Amino acid sequence: MVRRIYHKKRSFSPNLIKFLFGLAFVALVFYGGRFLYKEFKFRPEKFVENSILKQTTFHVDVKEIVSREGIKAYYFEDRTNPIIALSFRFKNSGTAFEDKGELGISHMVAALLTEGAGSYSSRKFKDILDENAISMSFQAGVDDFSGELLTLKKNQKTAARLLKLALTSPRFDSDYIQYVRQQLLTLLKQQKEFPDSALSLAWGKELYGSHPYGRNPLGREEDIQNIDQDELLAFVKDHFARKNLIVGIAGDLSEDEAKKMLDQIFGDLPENGRQPFVDNASINWTSREFNLNRPMAQSMTIFTAPGVKRSDADFYPLYLANEIFVGQGLSSRLSKALREDRGLTYGVYAYLTLQDKAQLIKGGFSSNPDTFEEAKSLVRREWIKMGENGVTEEELAQAKNYLIASYNLRFASLLNIAETLVAMQEENLGLDFLVKRNQYIEEVRLDQVNEAARKYFDADRLIWVNFNSVK
Repeated sequence: MVRRIYHKKRSFSPNLIKFLFGLAFVALVFYGGRFLYKEFKFRPEKFVENSILKQTTFHVDVKEIVSREGIKAYYFEDRTNPIIALSFRFKNSGTAFEDKGELGISHMVAALLTEGAGSYSSRKFKDILDENAISMSFQAGVDDFSGELLTLKKNQKTAARLLKLALTSPRFDSDYIQYVRQQLLTLLKQQKEFPDSALSLAWGKELYGSHPYGRNPLGREEDIQNIDQDELLAFVKDHFARKNLIVGIAGDLSEDEAKKMLDQIFGDLPENGRQPFVDNASINWTSREFNLNRPMAQSMTIFTAPGVKRSDADFYPLYLANEIFVGQGLSSRLSKALREDRGLTYGVYAYLTLQDKAQLIKGGFSSNPDTFEEAKSLVRREWIKMGENGVTEEELAQAKNYLIASYNLRFASLLNIAETLVAMQEENLGLDFLVKRNQYIEEVRLDQVNEAARKYFDADRLIWVNFNSVK
Protein backbone atom coordinates (compact mmCIF):
# COMPACT_ATOMS: atom_id res chain seq x y z
CA MET A 1 0.00 0.00 0.00
CA VAL A 2 1.20 3.46 -0.86
CA ARG A 3 0.83 5.92 1.98
CA ARG A 4 -0.06 9.46 0.99
CA ILE A 5 -0.32 12.58 3.10
CA TYR A 6 -2.65 15.23 1.76
CA HIS A 7 -2.81 18.83 2.89
CA LYS A 8 -5.73 21.14 2.89
CA LYS A 9 -3.70 23.93 1.40
CA ARG A 10 -2.44 23.64 -2.17
CA SER A 11 1.11 22.29 -2.25
CA PHE A 12 3.60 22.20 -5.06
CA SER A 13 5.60 19.15 -5.97
CA PRO A 14 9.11 18.56 -4.61
CA ASN A 15 10.29 18.06 -8.19
CA LEU A 16 9.17 21.58 -9.09
CA ILE A 17 11.08 22.94 -6.11
CA LYS A 18 14.14 20.98 -7.20
CA PHE A 19 13.79 22.36 -10.72
CA LEU A 20 13.65 25.92 -9.49
CA PHE A 21 16.67 25.43 -7.27
CA GLY A 22 18.41 24.05 -10.33
CA LEU A 23 17.34 27.11 -12.25
CA ALA A 24 18.86 29.27 -9.54
CA PHE A 25 22.11 27.46 -10.13
CA VAL A 26 21.83 28.25 -13.84
CA ALA A 27 21.41 31.87 -12.89
CA LEU A 28 24.62 31.70 -10.91
CA VAL A 29 26.76 30.26 -13.66
CA PHE A 30 25.18 31.73 -16.82
CA TYR A 31 24.97 29.81 -20.08
CA GLY A 32 25.93 26.59 -18.41
CA GLY A 33 29.49 27.84 -18.13
CA ARG A 34 30.82 26.75 -14.79
CA PHE A 35 28.75 23.59 -14.44
CA LEU A 36 31.15 22.18 -17.06
CA TYR A 37 33.96 23.00 -14.67
CA LYS A 38 32.98 19.93 -12.67
CA GLU A 39 34.33 17.81 -15.47
CA PHE A 40 37.68 19.53 -15.26
CA LYS A 41 37.74 19.77 -11.47
CA PHE A 42 37.05 16.07 -10.86
CA ARG A 43 40.21 14.18 -11.69
CA PRO A 44 39.91 10.41 -11.28
CA GLU A 45 43.46 9.50 -12.39
CA LYS A 46 44.06 7.70 -9.10
CA PHE A 47 41.10 5.43 -9.77
CA VAL A 48 42.10 4.44 -13.28
CA GLU A 49 45.90 4.55 -13.44
CA ASN A 50 46.13 0.90 -12.36
CA SER A 51 42.75 -0.11 -13.72
CA ILE A 52 41.77 -2.21 -16.69
CA LEU A 53 39.96 0.90 -17.92
CA LYS A 54 43.34 2.30 -18.90
CA GLN A 55 43.69 -0.30 -21.64
CA THR A 56 40.11 -0.67 -22.80
CA THR A 57 37.88 1.11 -25.26
CA PHE A 58 34.17 1.69 -24.76
CA HIS A 59 32.92 -1.08 -27.04
CA VAL A 60 29.26 -0.65 -27.90
CA ASP A 61 27.08 -1.45 -30.84
CA VAL A 62 25.25 1.81 -31.52
CA LYS A 63 22.57 1.64 -34.18
CA GLU A 64 20.49 4.23 -35.95
CA ILE A 65 16.87 3.14 -35.86
CA VAL A 66 13.77 4.55 -37.53
CA SER A 67 10.33 3.87 -36.10
CA ARG A 68 7.22 3.11 -38.12
CA GLU A 69 6.19 6.77 -37.79
CA GLY A 70 9.59 7.93 -39.05
CA ILE A 71 11.16 8.91 -35.69
CA LYS A 72 14.94 8.52 -35.87
CA ALA A 73 17.18 7.75 -32.90
CA TYR A 74 20.56 6.39 -31.92
CA TYR A 75 19.99 3.20 -29.96
CA PHE A 76 22.17 1.14 -27.63
CA GLU A 77 20.97 -2.14 -26.10
CA ASP A 78 22.20 -2.96 -22.58
CA ARG A 79 20.61 -5.87 -20.72
CA THR A 80 22.77 -5.47 -17.60
CA ASN A 81 19.91 -3.98 -15.57
CA PRO A 82 16.14 -3.72 -16.26
CA ILE A 83 16.40 0.03 -16.89
CA ILE A 84 15.63 2.24 -19.91
CA ALA A 85 17.02 5.74 -20.45
CA LEU A 86 15.85 8.25 -23.02
CA SER A 87 17.40 11.62 -23.83
CA PHE A 88 16.13 14.09 -26.41
CA ARG A 89 16.56 17.64 -27.66
CA PHE A 90 14.44 20.02 -29.65
CA LYS A 91 16.99 22.01 -31.63
CA ASN A 92 16.79 25.81 -31.85
CA SER A 93 14.29 25.97 -29.01
CA GLY A 94 16.43 27.34 -26.17
CA THR A 95 16.65 30.75 -24.57
CA ALA A 96 18.50 32.35 -27.51
CA PHE A 97 15.54 31.53 -29.77
CA GLU A 98 12.82 33.06 -27.60
CA ASP A 99 10.67 35.69 -29.26
CA LYS A 100 10.96 39.28 -28.13
CA GLY A 101 8.36 39.90 -25.48
CA GLU A 102 8.61 36.30 -24.24
CA LEU A 103 12.09 36.18 -22.71
CA GLY A 104 11.98 33.54 -19.99
CA ILE A 105 9.25 31.41 -21.54
CA SER A 106 11.40 28.34 -22.20
CA HIS A 107 12.36 28.09 -18.52
CA MET A 108 8.70 28.44 -17.55
CA VAL A 109 7.74 25.64 -19.92
CA ALA A 110 10.52 23.40 -18.58
CA ALA A 111 9.34 23.94 -15.01
CA LEU A 112 5.69 23.32 -15.82
CA LEU A 113 5.68 20.28 -18.12
CA THR A 114 5.55 17.81 -15.22
CA GLU A 115 2.95 19.84 -13.33
CA GLY A 116 -0.03 18.12 -14.87
CA ALA A 117 -0.87 16.87 -18.37
CA GLY A 118 -3.96 15.60 -20.12
CA SER A 119 -6.56 14.60 -17.54
CA TYR A 120 -3.96 14.33 -14.77
CA SER A 121 -3.60 17.12 -12.26
CA SER A 122 -0.13 17.97 -11.02
CA ARG A 123 -0.66 15.88 -7.89
CA LYS A 124 -1.89 12.85 -9.84
CA PHE A 125 0.85 13.13 -12.45
CA LYS A 126 3.50 13.23 -9.73
CA ASP A 127 1.90 10.38 -7.83
CA ILE A 128 2.14 8.12 -10.88
CA LEU A 129 5.77 9.08 -11.44
CA ASP A 130 6.65 8.40 -7.81
CA GLU A 131 4.70 5.15 -7.52
CA ASN A 132 6.43 3.77 -10.61
CA ALA A 133 9.92 5.13 -9.83
CA ILE A 134 9.94 7.13 -13.07
CA SER A 135 12.29 10.10 -13.41
CA MET A 136 11.34 12.79 -15.93
CA SER A 137 12.89 16.22 -16.33
CA PHE A 138 13.21 19.09 -18.80
CA GLN A 139 15.74 21.87 -19.27
CA ALA A 140 16.00 25.01 -21.39
CA GLY A 141 19.54 25.55 -22.63
CA VAL A 142 20.86 28.39 -24.72
CA ASP A 143 20.41 26.63 -28.06
CA ASP A 144 18.11 23.71 -27.35
CA PHE A 145 15.26 22.51 -25.18
CA SER A 146 16.03 19.09 -23.76
CA GLY A 147 14.47 16.34 -21.70
CA GLU A 148 15.24 12.96 -20.23
CA LEU A 149 13.39 9.92 -18.99
CA LEU A 150 14.61 7.08 -16.76
CA THR A 151 12.37 4.12 -15.97
CA LEU A 152 12.35 0.48 -14.97
CA LYS A 153 11.59 -1.75 -17.91
CA LYS A 154 8.39 -3.05 -16.29
CA ASN A 155 7.06 0.55 -16.18
CA GLN A 156 8.11 1.41 -19.73
CA LYS A 157 4.59 1.87 -21.12
CA THR A 158 3.50 4.07 -18.22
CA ALA A 159 6.64 6.21 -18.54
CA ALA A 160 6.17 6.61 -22.29
CA ARG A 161 2.50 7.54 -21.86
CA LEU A 162 3.28 10.24 -19.28
CA LEU A 163 6.11 11.73 -21.34
CA LYS A 164 3.86 11.84 -24.39
CA LEU A 165 1.20 13.69 -22.39
CA ALA A 166 3.76 16.17 -21.06
CA LEU A 167 4.95 16.98 -24.60
CA THR A 168 1.59 17.03 -26.35
CA SER A 169 -1.03 17.92 -23.69
CA PRO A 170 0.53 19.97 -20.89
CA ARG A 171 -2.06 21.63 -18.66
CA PHE A 172 -0.27 24.84 -17.66
CA ASP A 173 -2.77 25.40 -14.87
CA SER A 174 -2.99 29.03 -13.80
CA ASP A 175 -1.98 28.50 -10.16
CA TYR A 176 1.24 26.75 -11.18
CA ILE A 177 1.97 29.37 -13.81
CA GLN A 178 1.71 32.03 -11.13
CA TYR A 179 3.93 30.05 -8.75
CA VAL A 180 6.69 29.53 -11.33
CA ARG A 181 6.38 33.15 -12.40
CA GLN A 182 7.01 34.37 -8.87
CA GLN A 183 9.95 32.03 -8.42
CA LEU A 184 11.58 33.26 -11.63
CA LEU A 185 11.06 36.87 -10.64
CA THR A 186 12.64 36.16 -7.28
CA LEU A 187 15.62 34.54 -8.97
CA LEU A 188 16.02 37.55 -11.23
CA LYS A 189 16.24 39.82 -8.21
CA GLN A 190 18.66 37.48 -6.44
CA GLN A 191 21.04 37.42 -9.41
CA LYS A 192 22.43 40.78 -8.38
CA GLU A 193 23.41 39.39 -5.00
CA PHE A 194 25.63 36.62 -6.38
CA PRO A 195 29.01 37.70 -7.76
CA ASP A 196 29.28 34.68 -10.10
CA SER A 197 25.92 35.48 -11.67
CA ALA A 198 26.52 39.23 -11.94
CA LEU A 199 29.97 38.66 -13.48
CA SER A 200 28.56 36.23 -16.03
CA LEU A 201 25.83 38.69 -17.03
CA ALA A 202 28.43 41.42 -17.50
CA TRP A 203 30.60 39.01 -19.50
CA GLY A 204 27.70 38.12 -21.80
CA LYS A 205 26.91 41.76 -22.53
CA GLU A 206 30.55 42.66 -23.17
CA LEU A 207 31.22 39.69 -25.44
CA TYR A 208 27.95 39.32 -27.34
CA GLY A 209 26.42 42.79 -27.24
CA SER A 210 22.89 42.68 -28.66
CA HIS A 211 23.13 39.08 -29.87
CA PRO A 212 20.67 36.73 -28.10
CA TYR A 213 23.59 35.01 -26.39
CA GLY A 214 24.06 38.23 -24.45
CA ARG A 215 20.63 38.03 -22.84
CA ASN A 216 19.99 37.19 -19.25
CA PRO A 217 19.37 33.40 -19.45
CA LEU A 218 16.50 33.64 -16.95
CA GLY A 219 14.60 36.10 -19.12
CA ARG A 220 13.28 39.60 -18.56
CA GLU A 221 11.07 40.72 -15.70
CA GLU A 222 8.40 42.48 -17.76
CA ASP A 223 8.08 39.47 -20.08
CA ILE A 224 7.84 36.92 -17.27
CA GLN A 225 5.16 39.06 -15.62
CA ASN A 226 2.97 38.80 -18.74
CA ILE A 227 3.52 35.31 -20.17
CA ASP A 228 0.19 33.48 -20.07
CA GLN A 229 -1.21 30.04 -20.78
CA ASP A 230 -1.85 30.72 -24.46
CA GLU A 231 1.78 31.74 -25.02
CA LEU A 232 3.04 28.66 -23.17
CA LEU A 233 0.84 26.39 -25.29
CA ALA A 234 2.01 28.19 -28.44
CA PHE A 235 5.64 27.61 -27.43
CA VAL A 236 5.00 23.87 -27.18
CA LYS A 237 3.21 23.81 -30.53
CA ASP A 238 5.92 25.83 -32.25
CA HIS A 239 9.00 24.10 -30.86
CA PHE A 240 8.12 20.48 -30.11
CA ALA A 241 8.23 19.03 -33.61
CA ARG A 242 9.78 16.03 -35.33
CA LYS A 243 11.92 18.11 -37.67
CA ASN A 244 14.06 19.53 -34.85
CA LEU A 245 13.98 16.41 -32.62
CA ILE A 246 17.11 14.41 -31.74
CA VAL A 247 16.76 11.24 -29.63
CA GLY A 248 19.08 8.80 -27.88
CA ILE A 249 17.72 5.65 -26.23
CA ALA A 250 19.64 3.06 -24.23
CA GLY A 251 18.95 0.14 -21.94
CA ASP A 252 17.03 -3.07 -21.53
CA LEU A 253 14.86 -3.11 -24.65
CA SER A 254 15.06 -4.67 -28.08
CA GLU A 255 15.26 -2.71 -31.30
CA ASP A 256 11.59 -3.33 -31.99
CA GLU A 257 10.66 -2.26 -28.46
CA ALA A 258 12.71 0.90 -28.86
CA LYS A 259 10.93 1.77 -32.12
CA LYS A 260 7.52 1.25 -30.52
CA MET A 261 8.52 3.43 -27.57
CA LEU A 262 9.64 6.21 -29.93
CA ASP A 263 6.27 6.14 -31.69
CA GLN A 264 4.35 6.06 -28.44
CA ILE A 265 6.15 9.16 -27.14
CA PHE A 266 6.87 11.24 -30.23
CA GLY A 267 4.53 9.82 -32.89
CA ASP A 268 1.84 12.47 -32.44
CA LEU A 269 4.18 15.45 -32.62
CA PRO A 270 3.70 17.70 -35.66
CA GLU A 271 6.21 17.29 -38.48
CA ASN A 272 7.22 20.95 -38.48
CA GLY A 273 7.22 23.75 -35.97
CA ARG A 274 8.32 27.37 -35.97
CA GLN A 275 11.69 28.54 -34.73
CA PRO A 276 13.09 32.01 -35.31
CA PHE A 277 16.44 32.32 -37.08
CA VAL A 278 19.46 33.40 -35.03
CA ASP A 279 22.67 34.58 -36.70
CA ASN A 280 26.13 33.53 -35.60
CA ALA A 281 27.47 35.82 -32.90
CA SER A 282 29.70 38.57 -34.27
CA ILE A 283 32.40 39.10 -31.64
CA ASN A 284 35.02 41.82 -31.57
CA TRP A 285 38.13 39.84 -30.71
CA THR A 286 40.35 42.82 -30.05
CA SER A 287 42.15 42.20 -26.76
CA ARG A 288 40.67 44.30 -23.95
CA GLU A 289 39.61 44.38 -20.32
CA PHE A 290 36.21 45.36 -18.98
CA ASN A 291 36.28 46.21 -15.28
CA LEU A 292 33.48 46.45 -12.74
CA ASN A 293 33.93 47.33 -9.07
CA ARG A 294 31.81 46.07 -6.21
CA PRO A 295 32.34 45.23 -2.52
CA MET A 296 33.00 41.51 -2.11
CA ALA A 297 35.45 39.13 -0.50
CA GLN A 298 37.39 38.21 -3.65
CA SER A 299 38.08 39.60 -7.09
CA MET A 300 36.93 37.49 -10.04
CA THR A 301 37.47 37.26 -13.77
CA ILE A 302 36.31 35.49 -16.91
CA PHE A 303 38.79 35.37 -19.78
CA THR A 304 37.76 34.42 -23.30
CA ALA A 305 39.34 33.72 -26.69
CA PRO A 306 38.13 32.25 -30.01
CA GLY A 307 37.55 28.50 -30.12
CA VAL A 308 36.60 25.93 -32.77
CA LYS A 309 33.62 23.90 -33.85
CA ARG A 310 33.42 20.26 -32.86
CA SER A 311 33.80 19.25 -36.52
CA ASP A 312 36.89 21.43 -37.11
CA ALA A 313 40.22 19.71 -37.81
CA ASP A 314 41.75 21.80 -35.01
CA PHE A 315 39.33 20.50 -32.38
CA TYR A 316 41.34 17.60 -30.96
CA PRO A 317 44.70 19.42 -31.12
CA LEU A 318 43.17 22.42 -29.32
CA TYR A 319 41.36 20.15 -26.87
CA LEU A 320 44.68 18.57 -25.92
CA ALA A 321 46.44 21.94 -25.73
CA ASN A 322 43.78 23.25 -23.36
CA GLU A 323 44.00 20.06 -21.28
CA ILE A 324 47.71 20.69 -20.81
CA PHE A 325 47.10 24.39 -20.15
CA VAL A 326 44.49 24.00 -17.41
CA GLY A 327 43.20 20.42 -17.27
CA GLN A 328 44.48 17.38 -15.36
CA GLY A 329 43.87 18.90 -11.94
CA LEU A 330 46.92 20.14 -10.06
CA SER A 331 49.35 19.05 -12.77
CA SER A 332 48.14 21.59 -15.35
CA ARG A 333 50.23 24.63 -16.13
CA LEU A 334 47.78 27.15 -14.69
CA SER A 335 47.04 25.15 -11.55
CA LYS A 336 50.74 24.78 -10.91
CA ALA A 337 51.53 28.44 -11.59
CA LEU A 338 48.59 29.98 -9.68
CA ARG A 339 47.70 27.48 -7.00
CA GLU A 340 50.62 25.25 -6.22
CA ASP A 341 53.54 27.66 -6.67
CA ARG A 342 51.94 30.90 -5.45
CA GLY A 343 48.71 30.01 -3.64
CA LEU A 344 46.84 32.72 -5.52
CA THR A 345 43.58 30.83 -6.09
CA TYR A 346 41.71 27.74 -4.97
CA GLY A 347 41.05 26.79 -8.58
CA VAL A 348 41.29 27.94 -12.18
CA TYR A 349 39.38 26.56 -15.15
CA ALA A 350 39.17 26.85 -18.93
CA TYR A 351 37.20 24.77 -21.41
CA LEU A 352 36.06 24.77 -25.03
CA THR A 353 32.45 25.87 -25.45
CA LEU A 354 30.53 24.33 -28.34
CA GLN A 355 27.42 26.47 -28.61
CA ASP A 356 25.88 26.64 -32.05
CA LYS A 357 26.41 30.34 -32.72
CA ALA A 358 29.81 30.92 -31.04
CA GLN A 359 32.73 28.68 -30.13
CA LEU A 360 35.08 29.89 -27.40
CA ILE A 361 37.86 29.10 -25.02
CA LYS A 362 36.36 30.31 -21.76
CA GLY A 363 38.12 30.35 -18.42
CA GLY A 364 38.22 32.08 -15.08
CA PHE A 365 39.28 32.18 -11.46
CA SER A 366 38.88 34.20 -8.27
CA SER A 367 41.62 35.52 -6.05
CA ASN A 368 42.34 37.72 -3.05
CA PRO A 369 42.03 41.38 -4.13
CA ASP A 370 45.63 42.01 -3.09
CA THR A 371 46.97 39.31 -5.41
CA PHE A 372 44.38 39.51 -8.22
CA GLU A 373 46.59 41.46 -10.61
CA GLU A 374 49.48 39.09 -9.99
CA ALA A 375 47.23 36.13 -10.78
CA LYS A 376 46.04 37.74 -14.01
CA SER A 377 49.63 38.45 -15.02
CA LEU A 378 50.55 34.81 -14.49
CA VAL A 379 47.62 33.64 -16.64
CA ARG A 380 48.72 36.02 -19.41
CA ARG A 381 52.29 34.79 -19.10
CA GLU A 382 51.26 31.15 -19.40
CA TRP A 383 48.84 31.98 -22.23
CA ILE A 384 51.62 33.68 -24.21
CA LYS A 385 54.04 30.86 -23.40
CA MET A 386 51.55 28.30 -24.71
CA GLY A 387 51.08 30.26 -27.94
CA GLU A 388 54.76 30.87 -28.56
CA ASN A 389 56.37 27.65 -27.34
CA GLY A 390 53.59 25.07 -27.47
CA VAL A 391 53.84 21.87 -25.43
CA THR A 392 56.39 19.11 -24.93
CA GLU A 393 56.22 15.45 -25.93
CA GLU A 394 56.03 14.54 -22.25
CA GLU A 395 53.10 16.88 -21.60
CA LEU A 396 51.24 15.59 -24.64
CA ALA A 397 51.77 11.96 -23.65
CA GLN A 398 50.51 12.68 -20.13
CA ALA A 399 47.40 14.46 -21.44
CA LYS A 400 46.63 11.64 -23.86
CA ASN A 401 47.05 9.01 -21.18
CA TYR A 402 44.67 10.80 -18.86
CA LEU A 403 41.99 11.47 -21.49
CA ILE A 404 42.10 7.89 -22.74
CA ALA A 405 42.25 6.30 -19.29
CA SER A 406 39.37 8.30 -17.86
CA TYR A 407 37.08 8.15 -20.90
CA ASN A 408 35.00 5.17 -19.82
CA LEU A 409 34.13 6.87 -16.53
CA ARG A 410 31.83 9.19 -18.49
CA PHE A 411 29.47 6.28 -19.02
CA ALA A 412 28.68 5.43 -15.43
CA SER A 413 24.93 5.59 -16.11
CA LEU A 414 22.52 4.82 -18.91
CA LEU A 415 21.37 8.43 -18.95
CA ASN A 416 24.93 9.55 -19.65
CA ILE A 417 25.04 7.14 -22.55
CA ALA A 418 21.66 8.31 -23.89
CA GLU A 419 22.78 11.94 -23.66
CA THR A 420 25.98 11.09 -25.51
CA LEU A 421 23.97 9.38 -28.25
CA VAL A 422 22.11 12.66 -28.74
CA ALA A 423 25.34 14.66 -28.88
CA MET A 424 26.79 12.22 -31.41
CA GLN A 425 23.92 12.98 -33.77
CA GLU A 426 23.94 16.71 -33.16
CA GLU A 427 27.65 16.96 -33.94
CA ASN A 428 27.59 14.38 -36.77
CA LEU A 429 30.20 12.24 -35.02
CA GLY A 430 29.07 8.95 -36.53
CA LEU A 431 27.74 5.70 -35.10
CA ASP A 432 31.25 4.45 -34.31
CA PHE A 433 32.36 7.51 -32.33
CA LEU A 434 32.34 5.83 -28.92
CA VAL A 435 34.69 3.14 -30.21
CA LYS A 436 36.95 5.51 -32.16
CA ARG A 437 37.15 8.49 -29.81
CA ASN A 438 40.29 7.29 -28.01
CA GLN A 439 41.88 6.60 -31.38
CA TYR A 440 41.20 10.22 -32.37
CA ILE A 441 43.03 11.37 -29.24
CA GLU A 442 45.94 8.99 -29.75
CA GLU A 443 46.47 10.03 -33.37
CA VAL A 444 47.00 13.75 -32.62
CA ARG A 445 50.62 14.71 -33.31
CA LEU A 446 52.80 17.13 -31.37
CA ASP A 447 53.11 19.48 -34.35
CA GLN A 448 49.30 19.65 -34.65
CA VAL A 449 48.90 20.57 -30.99
CA ASN A 450 51.59 23.24 -31.20
CA GLU A 451 50.10 24.68 -34.38
CA ALA A 452 46.69 24.89 -32.68
CA ALA A 453 48.30 26.51 -29.64
CA ARG A 454 49.94 29.09 -31.90
CA LYS A 455 46.64 29.89 -33.63
CA TYR A 456 44.32 30.06 -30.63
CA PHE A 457 46.47 31.06 -27.64
CA ASP A 458 46.86 34.55 -29.05
CA ALA A 459 47.19 37.30 -26.43
CA ASP A 460 45.98 39.87 -28.98
CA ARG A 461 42.54 38.20 -28.96
CA LEU A 462 42.17 37.59 -25.23
CA ILE A 463 39.24 39.37 -23.57
CA TRP A 464 38.94 39.86 -19.80
CA VAL A 465 35.83 40.77 -17.82
CA ASN A 466 36.78 41.49 -14.21
CA PHE A 467 34.96 42.05 -10.96
CA ASN A 468 37.35 44.02 -8.77
CA SER A 469 36.71 43.94 -5.05
CA VAL A 470 36.43 47.36 -3.45
CA LYS A 471 35.73 48.41 0.11
